[in-house]
Amino acid sequence: MQDLRWPTYAARNIVLDAAVFDDVPTGRGSMRVRDSEGKVYLDAVGGIGCLPLGHGHPRWIAAIEAQMRKLVAAAGTFYTAPQQELAAELARRVALPQARTFIGNTGTEVTEAAIKLATRATGRDMVLVFDRAFHGRTLGAIAMTANAAYRQPYVACVGEDRPAFAHMNVVRAPFGDLDATAAMFEQYGSRIAMVAVEPIQGEAGIFPASRDFLVGLRELCTRHGALLGDDEIQAGSGRTGRFLAWSTLVGDDPALQPDIVWLAKAVGGGFPIAACVTTEALAKHMVKGSHGSTFGGNPLACAAAVATLRIMDDDGLLAAAAAQRPALDAIAAEDPEPRVKQIRGLGAMLGIEIAGESQPAQPVGDAMQRLGVLVTVCSGHTIRVLLPYHAGVAELRQVWSTMRRALSA
Repeated sequence: MQDLRWPTYAARNIVLDAAVFDDVPTGRGSMRVRDSEGKVYLDAVGGIGCLPLGHGHPRWIAAIEAQMRKLVAAAGTFYTAPQQELAAELARRVALPQARTFIGNTGTEVTEAAIKLATRATGRDMVLVFDRAFHGRTLGAIAMTANAAYRQPYVACVGEDRPAFAHMNVVRAPFGDLDATAAMFEQYGSRIAMVAVEPIQGEAGIFPASRDFLVGLRELCTRHGALLGDDEIQAGSGRTGRFLAWSTLVGDDPALQPDIVWLAKAVGGGFPIAACVTTEALAKHMVKGSHGSTFGGNPLACAAAVATLRIMDDDGLLAAAAAQRPALDAIAAEDPEPRVKQIRGLGAMLGIEIAGESQPAQPVGDAMQRLGVLVTVCSGHTIRVLLPYHAGVAELRQVWSTMRRALSA
């Protein structure tokens, strides 16, 4: 098939056609897809972590169909029931005082919302982020993203003296290094509006932060009057076994919570939606006209997200997600692979690092696709596995055994 899109993606050379529902239990989504030639794959990419329920969960489909017959679009100046229901569901799960939500379409869009909120609320002009971070591809979000190749020629950050369309007040410190972060505050403290952190760095290759690092960031932000932003786009919405990866790593102490939390990917169950959640006190800074989105918070997307969150609760999917990492560890222990350098991650957010020089995981990922398992390769060295939350030992065993066959191939 001729690809008529911009050449911005590394082509996988298969055309995905449909989910496969053979042998899928009643009331579940599918974990398998079929290409246009009829070959079936276990899908451990999941739209890059967007399918916590799998493909085509019947209750999720029913919620979307019902909303389609009522109302699919409404300007943000109007209230709709699905939007208010979603905001209430998120407020119940994101434990911020009197939580208020801005609803968008994509992760990068709510990253931009967080930047706007932080700078308006503090009156400051700088954001501190971390090496290896990935926050999105619009101008503010891409400035916060570590990979310089993604940022050129669009933006230059503090200390980068080169021509660029935009110059952004973004500084970065090594991920996990509190001393280096504290030094940044000593240098720029009166300007730093927000520290933005992924509790688990996903695109970098599944690197969880330590509890001490996240707690230390909270303390530094409080001491210097900056806001703490928690990017849960990939790690949140239940993927680690708690609704927020922050809760999995840090716990529920109200004194240790971030000020702004943003989510996307899994929160819609596969439907495009994202949300930026903060306290009522901070949200008041976003006055009329300070931000907006034509499709953000549309009734159809909100209905899909509400259904997704309620299905997670009803089906016990967060507990199922939490069980994936221990299950993979047990499989690896009983069938060890010496070419695996490390298994990282929490819950259903898993990374398998392949030992070797250059980009050792890339040919492994390619071979796994030929063998019937779809995965993503991160940073050239890590096989990323983002299965639906109800995936169990059988699916993880298939991932592991297929990876071993791919290594041998």
